[in-house]
Amino acid sequence: MNKPILTLIFMLSLLLSQQAAQANISWDSLDPQQQQVLKRFETQWSELSEQRQIRLRKGAERWSNMPPEQRQKARKRFKHWQQLPPQKRKALRKRFREFQQMSAQKRMALRKRHQWFKTLPAEKRRALRQRWKNMPPEKRRAMRHRLQHMTPAQRQRLKLKHPQNLRSR
Repeated sequence: MNKPILTLIFMLSLLLSQQAAQANISWDSLDPQQQQVLKRFETQWSELSEQRQIRLRKGAERWSNMPPEQRQKARKRFKHWQQLPPQKRKALRKRFREFQQMSAQKRMALRKRHQWFKTLPAEKRRALRQRWKNMPPEKRRAMRHRLQHMTPAQRQRLKLKHPQNLRSR
């Protein structure tokens, strides 16, 4: 290779590495509250990727703006999360990714069904969960598929046939 091309490549690589180094967020640029929340990351902060630094900074900002009771709930949920077995956490992450990839309309429908379920009396929720648990996996898959592929008319007929189960959907 000739010298001008090598020089150009070297200059470009220096420029790109300098930009990458500047893109990271310095620990000193965080406000004192953010530093307090993120203090366990201080020693490794400069080694974290820019995306991780941004996510952590935004999380620290959200945490600082939370009311105390909401922070307590978050601590409790996080402790519960940490106690889950790794395979359960992996399955939950997968379901969350699937949820994020759904269309806005499907996510809204799922949230609506979840709200409906939460409004049921505790005994009714337990009975439905138990019924679902006792169902063989192939029957669950078939039911899930059938419900997901119903036409609006079929869904309406089901509501009329079982008004006690679907009244507020």
